[in-house]
Parts: sequence; structure tokens; C-alpha cells
Amino acid sequence: MKKLLLLFTAFFSAFYINAQTAYTFTTAGATGANGPTQVQLDAEYLGTNLQSTVTSSNGIQLWTVPSSGLYSIQALGAQGGGSNGGLGANIQGEFFLNGGDVLHIVVGQQGLVDPASPNGVGGGGGSFVVKAPAAAVGDILVIAGGGGGAASTIHPDRDASSTNTGNDGLVDPGVSNPDGVGGTGGNGGNKSVSGCSLDRGAGGGGFLTDGGSICQTVGAADGGSSFLNGAAGGTSSGAGSTGGFGGGGATWSTGFRGSGGGGGYSGGGAGQINSNTSNHAGGGGGSYNAGLNPVNTGGFNSGNGEVVISPLSAPAPNNTGVNLFVSPTFVDNKVCEGFTSVDVIIQNYGSNQVNSVDIDWTFGGVPQPTFSYTTLLDTFNGAGNWVDTVSLGSVNITGNSELVAWTSMPNGNMDTVNINDTASFAIDSVITIDLDLGPDKVACDGNFTILENTSPSNQPFSSYSWSTGASTSSIITNLPGTYSVTVTYGPPMCVAADQIVVTTADNPVITLGEDTILCANEYVLDAGEDGATFAWSDGTSTQTNTVTNSGNYSVTVTSSEGCISEDDINLTLLETPVVDLGPNFKLCISFNQTQLLSAGNSFDSYLWSTGATTPNIVVGAGVTTVGNQTYSVTVTGDNGCEGEDAVVVEYSQCVGIDEDINNSNVSLFPNPANDLVTFTAENTEMSEVQIFDLTGKMIYTNYPVSNRLEVNTSAFASGTYIVKVITENNAVTRRLIIQ
Repeated sequence: MKKLLLLFTAFFSAFYINAQTAYTFTTAGATGANGPTQVQLDAEYLGTNLQSTVTSSNGIQLWTVPSSGLYSIQALGAQGGGSNGGLGANIQGEFFLNGGDVLHIVVGQQGLVDPASPNGVGGGGGSFVVKAPAAAVGDILVIAGGGGGAASTIHPDRDASSTNTGNDGLVDPGVSNPDGVGGTGGNGGNKSVSGCSLDRGAGGGGFLTDGGSICQTVGAADGGSSFLNGAAGGTSSGAGSTGGFGGGGATWSTGFRGSGGGGGYSGGGAGQINSNTSNHAGGGGGSYNAGLNPVNTGGFNSGNGEVVISPLSAPAPNNTGVNLFVSPTFVDNKVCEGFTSVDVIIQNYGSNQVNSVDIDWTFGGVPQPTFSYTTLLDTFNGAGNWVDTVSLGSVNITGNSELVAWTSMPNGNMDTVNINDTASFAIDSVITIDLDLGPDKVACDGNFTILENTSPSNQPFSSYSWSTGASTSSIITNLPGTYSVTVTYGPPMCVAADQIVVTTADNPVITLGEDTILCANEYVLDAGEDGATFAWSDGTSTQTNTVTNSGNYSVTVTSSEGCISEDDINLTLLETPVVDLGPNFKLCISFNQTQLLSAGNSFDSYLWSTGATTPNIVVGAGVTTVGNQTYSVTVTGDNGCEGEDAVVVEYSQCVGIDEDINNSNVSLFPNPANDLVTFTAENTEMSEVQIFDLTGKMIYTNYPVSNRLEVNTSAFASGTYIVKVITENNAVTRRLIIQ
């Protein structure tokens, strides 16, 4: 039974292949630089297996592969213009194509000859078969180069090349600045001369870039356009010949004669001769073959080009696959960082409907949960959908990695064709959005605050969408609330969002006062505002600042909400007089004790509580009442500032001999005295002796530095005096009576 099944399968495949007619694509009657229109294609393919299946896109023919399988693709490049125009290439290979694949097909058109100047001829167009999206070299299936234009000259390089490189054009050695070099690496061929004034031939177009164009003061001729630029043949603005569709180069025919290079994977170089009766040949275009079992023949085809696509196998049953990834979005080799869904397109490539299929996938080599698909996938061109988009799950993209997805077990059976099961997605350029609105902000005292991206990277975003409706990179506000922004960066339009909370608060209230002049040796400045931080100009960081020098003092106060206020004051401190009347003391009424109070002698004025205005007063004389009595003095310095001090004197009736201050180591005799008084100090030296009248006025002073001093009092008026003796250890006051 197994043998019979194999024989049936082989018979069915052979019958299917033989029953198929090859798909033949032609120029549909179009000539010159532009490919066929839709009207021409519809008329050309009417009644064939291509009827109503081919769409013109500016002359490029778009065709969808009807079913999955192995195909032979043959492309014939067009011949160059002129009686000896170079022959196009024959390029053939085998490819596994999926049902639904879209092919972009250019059928090369023969280069033209200007009837008025038959020795100036255009290059032939190349024939291209490129798989959608047809945007890169990796999409190429086959390209057959077109021949270079040649009227009177026979040269082997005028034929299309079977290699990737375009042939050089033939340029007369007598031509100044000759060029005409064929293109390489998918680029167009060069024009015939590297200048303008003598240039006559334009290069053929390649897959990537156009052929070199020529320039004249009275006209110009274009090189053939590259496939990526539309594959149009070059044209001339005046007398000259047009290159064939498929990238054939044009010529300028007046005077010296030129010829266009052929189009192809790499364009052929232009030719030129210093003659007005003949021409030199343009180079043939290069070819390309990405297929299996390749056949590459240069210089093969005459006339227009042709493309023939022939099925080599029958559609297989139970053949599904992952067509491509639609998410993550991949633009310019970049994807967005972060969580994203993984979505794929699956397709039924087989000859029967599929009701179930498993989709397995990995991320960074790590297997992910299998997705079981149970929706009907119809056959290609069936009544139902033959492709579907499936969301497999989500991943977190943080760096370079790879996504791989594949189908298995369609309808519970082994997949009969594995070449189209799998799609992969290489993640090698991850876009990170660096968005940070920063910490929450406070709008202080109704002032506006700017909301913007504070990230140091300063990344330029494509768009901004604020919760306020603004679309600018920043907004300003003084209203409380939560503000958010969504930004995009792209391509591939990566999205990120952030938010910030704005609150309102009052600025700190600071009152350092008006600029002022004070009589003070120190002054306390108070910035107020509890819970704030303080920065004084002198470095102090507390709420109060005790200063001792004149100057300008400023403070910056930052509230707990972050609001800031400043204030300053010009402060002049005038020195305040310092008075020290000494400690409180005791005087004995019973011993008739007195004491000298001295406020110093360096001040401008004095005012005692007794009414005296002298620097010193004597207390105790004439006091008969027991109790405490306070004596104070206010002094005024030369700057007008006042100082004061006070002392409390305790008056008492003393009964003990030790309470008599006369019992000290200082004595004077005789007392009362007439004309001589002797002062002595026991076990010490006297450093100063002062004598005051009862008004406190000093009438005598001496610095004996001795333990004995005689004072002549004959000139003193009779009365009572106060003597102050200062020794090494203390100061003693005595009452002296002069008779």
C-alpha cells in the first residue's frame, strides 16, 4: 500500500507540473525609457495564465505567487540599441516560493536609436525579479544585465556580463578625461567622460544607484535609474537616444558620438568616440543570481528582455509556516525597549485547508509556551483567509536578543515542507527612552514652574502629549495637580510616559527689619519661619544669628515645601560703654564705713542714681538707716551710646570686730591729720593710693610700689575725705579727716 501511495504521489506531482503553464512576463509592447502601463499589461496577458493577476507600478510588474513550491525563474536582459547592440544576459535559478509572496518584475526594454543620428544609441535595460518588499539586495532573486548600445563598433564588452560587475564602455583614447567604467556592488556605471563639455554617453543604472548622467551647455542625457529609483531608462533633453526600461543609459548625439551603458545589478559604463560618423560601444550591465542550480550566461539575448517563472513542484498538503513578525515593530534596524506583544503572521502554504496548527517560539533562546491555533486557514485564493495575525504573548526587551517562531503539526500531521515553517527576528539595536520629569514640584506664591524632561541625556523626542493637551517639549503652570506626558521616539515610534505632582505653597515670611544703627556690642537677627532651613551670608545656618560686627547681613530661607525667600539688612553696631561697679557689698553703720563707687574715667558723661555726674561717688557717709540701698550709674560714650550698672549696698549695725573693714593690713595715721599722713601696708605693697572728696572727685593719686607712703595734706581743706589704697591683693577704702 505504501508503495502504491508513493507511485500515486509521484504521478500526481509529474501531472501537476506538466499541467502547469510557465508564467511568461514581457514588455507588453512598451518601448523606450518607461515600462508598460496597466492597460498594456491587461491587453498583453488577456487569455493567459497571467490574466488579471499582474499590476503595473510605474512599469514594474507586481505578481503574487499562486501557491507554495519550487520554481524556476529565468530572466533575459534586453539588447542594447544600434545595429551591433550588446546582447542581454540569461540568468536562471531555482527558488522555493511561498503562496502569497509578491514579486516585483522588471522586463528590460531594448535601447533606442535616434533616427536623426543613428550612431548615438541607448543602452538595453536589465530584467529584474525581486521579492517584496524589494528594498534591499537580500530581496533579489535574479537580475539579468542588459547589453550596451553599439551602432558601428563590435566589442565583446558591449554584451551583458554574467557576473555582478558591469562591463566598461569603450572610450576613444583621444577623448579627454576618459571614463566609462562599469559599476560594481550594485551601483550604476559611469558616464563616458569625467567632465561636461565633451561628454556624450551616460552609464547604465544598477540595483542601488543610478548611472552617471552627462551634462552639456545645450542639453543633457541621463544615466539609467536604479531599480530602487524606479528602473526607468535614461532620456536626452535634445538630440540623442533613449535607454531601455530597466536602467539603460541614454546618449547625446550631436557632434561626437556616444553610447549608453546597459542596466543590471551593476550598470555598464558608457562609450564614446571623437567622431560624428560612428560610435564606440557602451558596456553591458552586470547580473545577479541567488537561486539553486544557477545558470549564468552573458551576451545571450537579442531584442527585448523576458522573464519566465515555471513551477517545478506541486503544492504540498499540510504545509503551514510563520510568515513574519509584525510586533515588535522593527524600523531602521531598531526596536523599542520594554514590554511588547509578540505578533506573527501565519500562512497556509499547502494544497488543503488547515483547521489547527501549533506555534512554538523562543525569546533569547528560551522556549515560550506553545500557542495552539484552531481557526480555519483556507488555501491560497480560497474563499476564506489563508493568512492570519496571531498574538503569541509578550516579552520584555532590555537588550540584543532574537525571537524565533515556527509552526508544527498542521491538522495534527507532520508538516510536509519545512523550509517555510520558521521566521526569526534579530533584535540588535534597542532604543531606550530616557524620560524623567524629576521630583514633585511646588508652585510657590503663585509663581510658575517649568515641567520638562530633566534627564541629562537630553534625548530629542518625536512628539509630546501632555495631560493638559499641550504638545510642546515643556509646559509651565502654577496650578496644583498631577501632570503627565507621553513621548514618542522614532522611528520606530517608541513610547514612554512619566508624571509629576505640583502643589502650591506660600513663600517664607522674613522680616529682618529696616537698615538700622544700634548702640549694641551684639545683636540677634531672627529670620523666623519654623521648619525651614536657613543660609546666612556669614555661614550661619540657624534661625537666629547673633552678630557682633557692623555690615550687611542677608539670609535665604527655604520652607519645608521648598519655597524660598530672601531678605537683608545693613546693620551698624556702635560700641556700648561697659560699666562694672563690682559686686554687692556690706557697710557697717556702727563703724561709720564708707565705700568709693567708680564708673571709670573714659566716658563723656555720668549720671548716678544719687544725681551725681562725676565718674566716682562715695557711699555710706551719713547713712544711719539699716537696709539695702541700690546705687546705679548711666554713662555716655563719645559715640552717644549709653551703658549702665548697679550695685546693692547692705547697711547694718555691726557688733563684731571682724566686721570692721579697718581691721585690714592697710593703715593710715595720724587720722585726723593736720599736714602729714602716713600709709602703711603689712606684708604687701601698695600699687596706688587715691584720695577723693565727698563729691567723688579725685584730688590726689600716687603709685608708690612700696609698703609705706607719706602724703602732705597741708594744702587740703579741712573736712572728710575717702582714701582708696590698691595693693597686690585687694583694694581698701578708708575715711580720712583733715583738721
